[in-house]
Amino acid sequence: MDITKNRKENRRSNSRGIHGNRLMIPIIIILAVLHVCIITLIMSINTTSSSMSKIMQDSGNYIEDATSILAGSSLLSETSTNYVLVPQTETGEVNIFPLNAYAGELQQDRRGHQVLERFQSYEVSKEVLAEIEQAAGCAETMLEAQLHALALMTSVYPLPDEALQASIPMPELTAEEAAMPAEQRIGLAHRLIMSSEYAQNKSGVSVHVNTATGMIRGSMGSKAAEIARRIALLRTALWTITSLIIIILVLTFIGIYRQILSPLNVFTKLIRSSNPLNETLGLVEVRSLAVAYNGLLRRRDALDNILRSAAATDTLTNLPNRYGYEQYILEIQERSCAVALLVFDVNLLKETNDRFGHAAGDQLLRSSAECIENCFGSEAEHNCFRFGGDEFAAVVKGATLDEVERMVAQFQEAQQNRQISIAWGCAYTEDITETNFQEMMEEADQEMYDRKKVQHSALKLIPPI
Repeated sequence: MDITKNRKENRRSNSRGIHGNRLMIPIIIILAVLHVCIITLIMSINTTSSSMSKIMQDSGNYIEDATSILAGSSLLSETSTNYVLVPQTETGEVNIFPLNAYAGELQQDRRGHQVLERFQSYEVSKEVLAEIEQAAGCAETMLEAQLHALALMTSVYPLPDEALQASIPMPELTAEEAAMPAEQRIGLAHRLIMSSEYAQNKSGVSVHVNTATGMIRGSMGSKAAEIARRIALLRTALWTITSLIIIILVLTFIGIYRQILSPLNVFTKLIRSSNPLNETLGLVEVRSLAVAYNGLLRRRDALDNILRSAAATDTLTNLPNRYGYEQYILEIQERSCAVALLVFDVNLLKETNDRFGHAAGDQLLRSSAECIENCFGSEAEHNCFRFGGDEFAAVVKGATLDEVERMVAQFQEAQQNRQISIAWGCAYTEDITETNFQEMMEEADQEMYDRKKVQHSALKLIPPI
């Protein structure tokens, strides 16, 4: 009758509370939607920023390509003019140095028609393309005049280097030009590169290239300003949503504190004093926890008697047994600390029992236990265990990997001193709360079994007892 009455009272007290699901699910949905919005905004900002970077990079490439017409045509003009005006050096040899530079420049891909072809594939306005076309036309006209002048001059001053002559595509002279005296051919070459038309084309390359680059910069500035405005709007929206999330989280924390943390704080004090918990505080789930705890409290004495009846120590070695090991693992998994797990298997126990008797085998186990405890044990922790048979384990807390390695080295030396052989395996983690202890156990076991195979193949005699 009392149990039925208590259950009815618990249901009535729980029904008056707030269910955590009803409170948290809407908040989670709202936060999820807002986080999706934040991710979308961040992706939009990144995409827009990438677009701006691409525009600036493309504009820089366009400007560099456009100015290459001017740079190339200027170099060709200077080198060809230098040769036409000074065809011979002071020693009377043909002045091939400017022609070498001229031939080298011809190999570059910045001739007018080449740049124009590239600009036709660029994302530029028709006006920019028209200016580039005009600049390319002027540069090509200059190139034709230069090659004609070079052909006239080389007919008077033949080039000694056939490879150089082959690298400059000079046109064939007309029959009339070929019949001219040398002085007339030189004069004609001078007029070709010194004429007003040549000067206009040279000026035209500069004017059209500068106009095109100015248009490109203006277009880049407009696009960049538009993208900057868009990024500013996206960032404003991002900050707004972020602020909203912060407000929701603050309100949620206040609710959690009042409905969960504050009741749990009261429960902690009651638990420390072994008193029953108040089943009318907090969310329904917290109240259910109080109900469950109160039920556990009533069964505590019976459970304590059961636990006390369990054997906790191995009688042969005085080490904690597997039950003590499991209890120890449960305790350390609640603390954030470095842990090294070592498992051991005594070699040749069966052979010792068969040859010298079980008393010798027991002595081998005791000696092995002392060796393990002396190297890895802690009196305050009782951290060495015997699972049963020839299996042992040690759990080292708070040690660095270097310290564990030093312990292992001492352990190997201790085995030699005691004339015993123990296979061992080790697994290490810097934070046990972030590690699956079962996986550590499997890792250490595998290393131990691998080492045991090697040791068994190497052992020839049973160690003396």
